[in-house]
Amino acid sequence: MEPDYKNIISHIDIDRSLGAIEYFSFNGIEDESILEFKNDIEAGNDSIELHLVRSKSYKEALILRLKKSNGAYSSTWRDFLHEEQKTFGGSKIFYINNECSKLLVLSLPNEVTNKMNMVITRLNKINDKITRINARIKKENIDLYASRAKNRAAMDKKKDDIINFINQNLRV
Repeated sequence: MEPDYKNIISHIDIDRSLGAIEYFSFNGIEDESILEFKNDIEAGNDSIELHLVRSKSYKEALILRLKKSNGAYSSTWRDFLHEEQKTFGGSKIFYINNECSKLLVLSLPNEVTNKMNMVITRLNKINDKITRINARIKKENIDLYASRAKNRAAMDKKKDDIINFINQNLRV
């Protein structure tokens, strides 16, 4: 069986509607509004960051909803987000919920903008990586189309032609 064409990976984007963003006072790790992030807060975090969370040193909390993507890529997104969520010291800049659909940002008083700057920088870095991967996927798909040109049945040829047209012309 011949290999199939690969799908492009969606870029990570934040839902910008007012209802999609939650901003509130942080009241500790047991707060109902952050329970879905508890696993990520407690897993693989450095002791200083855990102390800041447990001692309620953080005062501001921000939950950002990610725009929906094809579910097949949530594991890819999760891998990229896990790679970029830590500082060099091992503290996590943001936390990811179990479904990889939301990010939690905790900050000291009046520091949420600085923390958001770090989060956006990391998301841009991930999206740059996705752009490079997508360019490679697009090239592999075009190469696959060219290599299959001689051995296609009539029905598959039409499908291959359509997929090739999409690969060459759709900007995502």
